[in-house]
Amino acid sequence: MKGLHIWVFYISFLVSFQLLIGQQKDETVSIEVSDSLSASEKTPLSLRFGVDLYRVILSQVSDDFNGIEIVSDLRLSEKFFLALELGDTKTTKEVDQVNFTTSGNYYKLGFDYNMNENLKGMNNDIYIGLRFASSNHTQVLNSYTILDRSRFWPSSDLPVDIGYATGERSNLNAQWIEVVCGFKVQLLKNIYMGLSLRLNRLLKDKIPENFDNIYIPGFNKKTEENKFGAGFNYTLTYSIPFRSKKK
Repeated sequence: MKGLHIWVFYISFLVSFQLLIGQQKDETVSIEVSDSLSASEKTPLSLRFGVDLYRVILSQVSDDFNGIEIVSDLRLSEKFFLALELGDTKTTKEVDQVNFTTSGNYYKLGFDYNMNENLKGMNNDIYIGLRFASSNHTQVLNSYTILDRSRFWPSSDLPVDIGYATGERSNLNAQWIEVVCGFKVQLLKNIYMGLSLRLNRLLKDKIPENFDNIYIPGFNKKTEENKFGAGFNYTLTYSIPFRSKKK
């Protein structure tokens, strides 16, 4: 299953990148230098929203994951976008002889800066950005296996699924920042496909009793020694132009 996720990621990246390069090369534009033309050029302001396709696909093919992420951005100027992402996740994982289920929601708020110089008539983005993110979630310790290298206890390799330390830890939260880089390609009028990579830095999290936040919705895997994480999303969005202004 992990191999499938990796191939989906690489194929999506290559297809998106080829579309972006192809559009840039194939477009032929004649630029007329004229004061009257410059004065009439306008920058459309728009609201773009959609979903992370990766989480939608993963929810369908995996029995251990169910989640969705809604993405949106508001174009404030030619280069700057206000970005908001909302997500809900439930996943079951097994790490270091511990089986647990994490469920909760999160939001990410920040901005993107478009570094791409579009040719006339094109509207593709190559951007960097920053997010502040926060989650509210619950951890359920389903079972754990006691590490007994001596094999003194005959049943020590059987998972403990009831009693000490098992059960639910609720009202947990975490905050982190994300550095984002990615691109969005216009496939059809007002329809975009995008891919972004994220580097996360955990600021703080509420530690559950007799357990830890091994996985945080929106942040992904967390370890005690490392406050950094990573992730990506693969989006399909629709843009609604609602007004325009002169550049």
